[in-house]
Amino acid sequence: MTRRRDFRLVTAGQAVTQFGTDITAVAFPLTAVLVLRATPFQLGLLVAAQTSAFLVVGLPAGVWLDRRRRRPVLIGADLVRALALIVVTAAAGAGTLTFGLLFVVALVMSVMRVVFEIGYQTYLPSVVDGADLVRGNSAVEAVRAGGQIAGPGVGGWLVQLAGAANALLADAVSFLVSAFCLWRVAAEEEKPAATTARRGMAREGVRFVLADPVLRAIAATSALSNLLFTAASALNVLFLVDTVGLSAGTAGLMFSAAAAAGLVAAVAATRLARWAGSARIIWLSVAVTSPLNLLIPFTEPGWRIAFFVLAVTVGGGGQLVYAITQLSYRQAVVPRAILGRVNATMRFLVMGALPVGGLLGGTLGGLIGVRPTMLVIGAGLTLAPIFVVLSPLRRVRDVSELVVRT
Repeated sequence: MTRRRDFRLVTAGQAVTQFGTDITAVAFPLTAVLVLRATPFQLGLLVAAQTSAFLVVGLPAGVWLDRRRRRPVLIGADLVRALALIVVTAAAGAGTLTFGLLFVVALVMSVMRVVFEIGYQTYLPSVVDGADLVRGNSAVEAVRAGGQIAGPGVGGWLVQLAGAANALLADAVSFLVSAFCLWRVAAEEEKPAATTARRGMAREGVRFVLADPVLRAIAATSALSNLLFTAASALNVLFLVDTVGLSAGTAGLMFSAAAAAGLVAAVAATRLARWAGSARIIWLSVAVTSPLNLLIPFTEPGWRIAFFVLAVTVGGGGQLVYAITQLSYRQAVVPRAILGRVNATMRFLVMGALPVGGLLGGTLGGLIGVRPTMLVIGAGLTLAPIFVVLSPLRRVRDVSELVVRT
């Protein structure tokens, strides 16, 4: 009963935070544009600042988290993020907001995001039984997808009603709610074993991932998929509006459909894992759905719009099921003492591909054209699952059949 209550508290906090974060996804760049009249180059700097921490502090964060209880760290990260957004709002209200301050806040938010996400992935097994990890991760991803459907629309409305900077207060409040929910969790978190700081601790997570054939395959498939999805994201709007000739409103509806499909996939992930097997579903989810990305370059006005919709809904849904089930595998088999470093390594490898993917998409689009680039990306995404398809996952049905390290 206590663990169910704790899980509900953690999930409720993440539900509110995700909704606030999706509001900020609209309000933060609009603050730069409407309040500071930011240039395109400055907006690019903000985007880089918001993702750079994965490359800079991702691995050290895993080492740091493995030496301490995660719940206080998660609460602290939420409080710091809330304070950072309040500072932006207050500065804008006083007429003292500068791009430099906004840039620093973006960096702080990025670092706190890295710390929170790695810490959260490592903390969840403390409040969810091992057999329920897929269910727990599915619930969190369902919350995330729901926020992506409603958050941007609400964010736009709040910007119009209260101003861009004031809309950030909604996210600040969401972080405070998350911190409160985490504070109310009753489960005693196991104290990490005492370790002596030493050179090379960060590399232990890297070595563990590279030595495990399943984690190595998951890292390769995930990094390549992220690289290519980010390359596509850099061109999707341009492709739909300029190349295909759709209106901005129609393009927006397509992305909302993708978010709605993500919600369905998150809800269905647990049942799919039971039906296909918790190990088999990891590779099956992407091997079956990724080839649909080859349809995107053939999108045209009329009935062939369905090509894009089918690719982003079914293909994106398959990626989300994969993300949930491979994370659950990692949480089940990696020793708790090193889980933080392994999670940090995976985030470093996978999220570190994001800025490279954006540059790749833009560069290829300029060299060979947008539609041919989308075809190259579709072919790459079709091949990306080959690593997990050829891994030991293919020979078993359930994760329990593999060696479990405790």
